[in-house]
Amino acid sequence: MEPAYRPEEAERRWGRRWAELGVGVADPASRLPTFSIALPPPNITGALHMGHALNAVIQDSLCRYHRMRGYEVLWVPGTDHAAIATQNVIERQLAAEGTSKEEIGRAEFDARVAEWYRNYQGRIVEQLRGMGASCDWTRERFTLDPAYVRVIRIVFKALFDQGLIYRGPRIVNWCPRCESAISDEEVEYREHDDLFYQVRYPLVDGEGGVEVATTRPETIVADVAVAVSPGDQRFTHLVGRMVREPISGRTIPVIEDAAVDPHLGTGALKITPGHAPEDFEIGLRHGLPVLTVISLKGTMQVKEVPELDGLPVAEARERAAELLRRSGALVRADPITHQVGHCDRCGAVIEPLVTPQWWLRMESLAAPAAAAAEHGELRFHPPHFRTQYLGWLHGLRDWCVSRQLWLGHRIPVATCANGHVFAFVEEPERCPQCGDRQLSADPDVLDTWFSSSLWPFAILGWPESTVELERFYPTSVLSTGRDIIYLWVARMVIMGLRFTGDLPFRDVIFHATILGADGARQSKSRGNVVDPLEMVGRHGADALRGWGASVAMGTQDSRFDETRLDGFSRFANKLWNMVRLLHLVHFPEGEGRIPPALESGRGELADRWVISRLSLLTAEVTEAMDRFDLGAAVESIRRFSWDEVADWYLELVKPRLDRGDAAALWTTRKVLLTTVALLHPIMPFVTEELAQQFEGTPDTLDEMPWPEVAPDLRDLEAEATMSAFQELAGHLRSWLQELGVSRRRGGPRVPLRLAELAAELRQPEVKRYLAQLTPVEWEESENGAAEGFATLAVGGSVIHLGAGAARHQEVRARLEREVRELESVRASLERKLASEFAVKAPAEVVARERARMEAAVRREDLLRRSLKG
Repeated sequence: MEPAYRPEEAERRWGRRWAELGVGVADPASRLPTFSIALPPPNITGALHMGHALNAVIQDSLCRYHRMRGYEVLWVPGTDHAAIATQNVIERQLAAEGTSKEEIGRAEFDARVAEWYRNYQGRIVEQLRGMGASCDWTRERFTLDPAYVRVIRIVFKALFDQGLIYRGPRIVNWCPRCESAISDEEVEYREHDDLFYQVRYPLVDGEGGVEVATTRPETIVADVAVAVSPGDQRFTHLVGRMVREPISGRTIPVIEDAAVDPHLGTGALKITPGHAPEDFEIGLRHGLPVLTVISLKGTMQVKEVPELDGLPVAEARERAAELLRRSGALVRADPITHQVGHCDRCGAVIEPLVTPQWWLRMESLAAPAAAAAEHGELRFHPPHFRTQYLGWLHGLRDWCVSRQLWLGHRIPVATCANGHVFAFVEEPERCPQCGDRQLSADPDVLDTWFSSSLWPFAILGWPESTVELERFYPTSVLSTGRDIIYLWVARMVIMGLRFTGDLPFRDVIFHATILGADGARQSKSRGNVVDPLEMVGRHGADALRGWGASVAMGTQDSRFDETRLDGFSRFANKLWNMVRLLHLVHFPEGEGRIPPALESGRGELADRWVISRLSLLTAEVTEAMDRFDLGAAVESIRRFSWDEVADWYLELVKPRLDRGDAAALWTTRKVLLTTVALLHPIMPFVTEELAQQFEGTPDTLDEMPWPEVAPDLRDLEAEATMSAFQELAGHLRSWLQELGVSRRRGGPRVPLRLAELAAELRQPEVKRYLAQLTPVEWEESENGAAEGFATLAVGGSVIHLGAGAARHQEVRARLEREVRELESVRASLERKLASEFAVKAPAEVVARERARMEAAVRREDLLRRSLKG
């Protein structure tokens, strides 16, 4: 073996080897129980990001775990065309070249998109494979594949024919930069500092009027009413009367509506159905007209007010305020900080606009999806996401499924010259109703999330009755981020239930969101983006995977800390060195039979203890993997490997290994190989390398049976004895260190006499173990302590340590000086804790000071005992 683990070589070697062995290729004809995952398809908008990397770690770990558990595993990979995101990327490229999509035309634009997909689709796949993602790459899917397009059209036509899809004008979130509608979930709210304008609307039939407050004076020219809360005594005399809109002079009514908050602003609300979602709903209830004064490009279109016409919205706001100021209608303008919606793709400010769109009626579709969660058929991890999921479904409005883009799935609807509108699957030649051949295609494309919502069953061959669909649907689990619980998770459940009659998955894992090192969301503008491939190059794929497992489910926001990757890199090297230490020792072929002495409970204490701890570890890791807690699994393995095997067992067993002790050889092989197998799903590269050092292992650990949980191997007596021994040895080591005794091999050894040994430590190995791990030698003496010996009491044991080193004047002077300092510290803390401080200070501060005092007392006691004699 090499002196150190070389991750880059192992990753190249095992990437090729897994492909040769067909790791990940599923056999639908297998009689094994099935486990399946549909990879959330990454957008083809560039390189892999940390969210993809973290999710790949979770999914691959679960897939490898279930292969080892004896399941037929299918993990279907694929990529998403990401219409609006990809179009934005291409348009930015064109802008940098001094041109636009309109200038180059649709054919050249489509060619650009195709080239982008060719370049980045393969790149993302290779990046995932480089991280060890063991997908079934023979089944890779793309949301623009012809078969996938056909599924989308079948679903759309079915919903259209059932009257669930309709076209109509409703208010949408309009991005003037993308020139498309976007969903509520794609709006990112940012804090803005603006002005809150208080404007007077005069009565038409007399003196007086009503004052309203708004941050958008430019939309006053689209007002169609002023609304007040029913029963608000301040305005009852105005309800039913007409007021004059103060910019164009139109007359509008004062109405009552329960949606008005009487405590917000002036208590009166300007109603602008064309530019505010809440106003649109109020307008529908009262039959109010809809006026639109902002164009699809985000400029004013109001011929009646030339001063505003054609201006960008921000400029029009200032101009409208000036018009109000000049006319005397502006009462006041106060600063306000509020949230303003932005397009999450391009960052432009969203304009609520009424446009004709395609809509999907959601009420009847949402009910079964809610029932699945309410009845426990759909499980969420962490469970509190169930509440969020249900809250969204219960308040669900119709879904705008159309987008005004060049890129995406075309809405499969045509209109003939006679006005008949129909949906289709195959490209139509004539109208199915009247036979007319003059057909016009709908210009819009589908919302990307509509196509993505079909992913779990579309990739398995639906609507055909394929063996893959029969064996692997529903899939077992979905791993995703909390930010798309509404955009994607809920909609997949809705579509899966509607078109297959079953859920698309049983469990949903919401993994952590990885923040930048500064604690903020990662973004290029902040300069805090973490490149996972850079981390792989620096620390190795297993280090990134180990870190990913450790943070996956621990919290919903995890600040990136590269030192933790370094920790997992060192852990991989620690395992490497543990196996390398024994590389020259002859291991018996295969695992062989458990030594009779160990099986009967009469074996060496260290062997019985480590096998018992291994049995517990196997149970802990198995339970953690079953509940998707990769963090608990990897931490249990790390703690056992480092803190128990490396620090204690291997130190104790080395002399026996050198002698070729059969029980020691068997136990060491069993412990190391089982530990490697348990870690394999999470850190597969280093574990494959290590497994090859043992005879009798399969070509890949994916083919190795998962270690069995063996409760009969638990030995609680051995564990209790070793726990007491570790406590005694730990205190002894600390004591010797305080006395300046070196632990170097071959150095002077300190005499040790036994006064009393705790009952659990009265085993023949204990004295030998202490002599192995500490620079002491046992002396037999009937007199116990004598001059030059100090007494150490730990638990139920009392030993006398020859403190000859402490008799050196300079050492003794140092210890005495420290004792005096500790006396002073202890007295000061005692006074502090006896004062009002203990009552008035925060509990955690008092506890911290009390712990300091207790530590000082223990240290002073240790040093005083060391100075005796």
